[in-house]
Parts: sequence; C-alpha cells; structure tokens
Amino acid sequence: MASQSNPSECIEVQKPFLTVDDAAELFSHLYGMPKATSVKPLNGYDAQNFLINLDHVGIDDQDLNQDPKCCTQRYVLKIMSGEESKDEIGFRAIHSIQKYLKHHGYTCAAPLQNIHGDDMKIEEFTKKQPADGLNAGQRVRGRFMIRAYPFLPGVSLTSVGVVPANSTQVFYEAGKSLAQMHKILQKYPHDTTALKEKAKTFEWSLDNLSIILKHVHVVKDQKRRDFIVDIVKTFESRVLTIKDQFRKGIIHNDFSDTNVLVTPILDNSTTSENSVAHQVNYKLSNAVDFDDSHYNCLVFDIGISMMYMAVSKPAENHPLHASAAFLAGYQHVNPLTPEELEVLHICQAARFAQSLIMGLYTYTYIQPGNDYLLLTQNSWPIIEDLWEMKVDSVRKMWTDVAMECAKFDMHA
Repeated sequence: MASQSNPSECIEVQKPFLTVDDAAELFSHLYGMPKATSVKPLNGYDAQNFLINLDHVGIDDQDLNQDPKCCTQRYVLKIMSGEESKDEIGFRAIHSIQKYLKHHGYTCAAPLQNIHGDDMKIEEFTKKQPADGLNAGQRVRGRFMIRAYPFLPGVSLTSVGVVPANSTQVFYEAGKSLAQMHKILQKYPHDTTALKEKAKTFEWSLDNLSIILKHVHVVKDQKRRDFIVDIVKTFESRVLTIKDQFRKGIIHNDFSDTNVLVTPILDNSTTSENSVAHQVNYKLSNAVDFDDSHYNCLVFDIGISMMYMAVSKPAENHPLHASAAFLAGYQHVNPLTPEELEVLHICQAARFAQSLIMGLYTYTYIQPGNDYLLLTQNSWPIIEDLWEMKVDSVRKMWTDVAMECAKFDMHA
C-alpha cells in the first residue's frame, strides 16, 4: 500500500494516487471490514472513488443497476484531493446535511463511521511513481481525507446505454426530487456558516463564474471564447447584481447526470411506449455526491441541474426538452418566483460555460488523460442554441413541456 515514509525529497501532489490494492487494504484497515473480494475504480473529477465489494459475488454492472439486495456488502471509498482535504469543517457540514435528509425520508447515503468513531480521517501517503508519466520516477506525497458510503443501487443517467422509453418522465421526476431536497433543507436547523463561506471561494460556485475568464484561452476558437465571455458578463450584470431577490438555501450544486441514479422498471409489459425495440422504462432511485454543496441561491441549483439534464445520454435527441421537463417537475413541488424564472436560462448557460472551460482546462493542464473531465465538451451546440433563443421562445418551450408533463401526476 502507499506508505507513510520519510517525507523528505517528496513532491507534494493534490491528486490522490492509490491503486485498487491500496484501496482494498485501506478500507479493511480503517473500517474494520473483511478484505474486499474485488475493487473497481469509479469516475472522479478531483477525488479517487472505488467500489468496494465484500461478498463472493463479482461486481456485475447489471446486478448493481437492478437489484438492491446485491448491494448490501458494497461500499464506495472516497479519497479526496489534497486541496479538498483541507476543508474538514465543510465536509462535516455536508455529512450533517446527508444525515438530515436521510432522517427526513430523502433517499441518499450517509457516511460510514470508521474504527475511530468518526466519519472521516486524513492520512498522509507517499509513493514512488512509475518510470513514465507525470513525476516519473519521483517519490510523491499527499495528505488525503478518507470517507466511505454504503453503495446505492442504480446507474447514472449518463451511463444509460439506450434512451429510456419514458425519458421525459425520468427528467420530470428528477426535477421533483431536487425540489423535495430543497424544501427539506429549508428547515435545516444547524449552523450553515461553513457552507456560506464555501460559496465565496469555491471555484464551482456560480458566484465565482468569472474565474473561468482566466482559463478561456484553452478554447482555440475565438468565436467560442467570445461566446463564453458574453455569458459571464451577462450573468454578472443581470443575475449577481440582483442576488438579494432570490430565495437562498443549501444547494446540491452538482445534481447532474452522473449523480442522479435510475433503475430499470423490470415489468414493462403494460407500457405502450415500450414498442420501441430495446427500450425500457426507468425510475429515479437515488441522488449521490453532495461534496459540492454549499449555501446559495436555489435558482442557481435549478439552472445547474437543467444544464446537466440537457447533456445526459437520455436527452441526446431533445436536450432542451429534457431540461424543460426537469423544470416542470421542480415547479410542481416548489414553484419558482417571477424573478427566478427571469434569470433561469442565464443560470443554465452559466453552468454550461463553467463546465466547458473548467473541464477542458483541467484536462489540458492538470489531469491529462482523465476523459471524465471532457464529458460536456460535445455540448457546445446545445448551449449555443439556448443562448441564441429569444427569452419568449424559451418560456414558451418551458410552458409547452410542462403541459405535456402534467399527465405524469394524473396517473401517479
């Protein structure tokens, strides 16, 4: 396993570097569990994530997607980046949020306690890098926060192989889920100071959208660079200047196609939509990864989520229709104010710009080879279409899709 040796002459790194064997040994030692029978790396932006399997049945993607019973001996081990690991107070607040949501009936995982009776631990690791690649042959060192969660069954929206027959309803239900989360968290009784402070400095907070202007040079096309600048300036002048008019609360900030989980509905025999070959219906199952949560405007969270719904696999044929269905679901549970509706499409565009630039910059200069960072790079045509639409046309689309979605609650 990556060791705790003499730190002299080591290069300090921010990105965790554990192997699957390291992860298996660490989980067993820190959580007092049997040695894992198998370990599978999961996608991550800055953190390392591993699926830990303790039973004697192999990790089978189909089983994980469909059968909750198969997941009782599976866990997700999270190794946070060096920079993230400095925010112990912030992560304790996030853990408190997750426990509060779960206590109030919202489906999400709460962190596991380790052998020390805590739900996190920071450890220092050193390791000699291979002879090729980044920091070739050098000893590297990092201090990383270790956390773990029970594995939740389901497949992320971005991993759905075939567009679901009921994709519009899936997006609608996802919108309802975020609205329910917001309503529960409006009554969160504990101190939110750390979450408010996070909004001031966190690079993925829309408050700090202008950070991407320092990195926009990573886009080679001048027209697209100008396009990004226009979105940032519009957001600053039309949204940030009137922040006081919007409802505030704890937001997820990454309620995305990778963090919304769905499971297939196994008995579809009575669903006429399934006449399309190889298509099945899905239902919303869980929401995961609250690590970007902080205190901010609810409308930011809605726009952020609408952006990610539009770029998900099930939305590939009608991206803006998908985000409109998400909005309809949200509105059914927690209606937006006129002021929020006025700026919602700008918030959606702002996260498009943020994701496009941050992802490409990080891939180019910090984590080359991490293709997970490039998931949204094919979405340029979607944001260009949205930004070029007249506001009245956007509003009409939202209204039309909402009318289409009304049937879902009539048959509930």
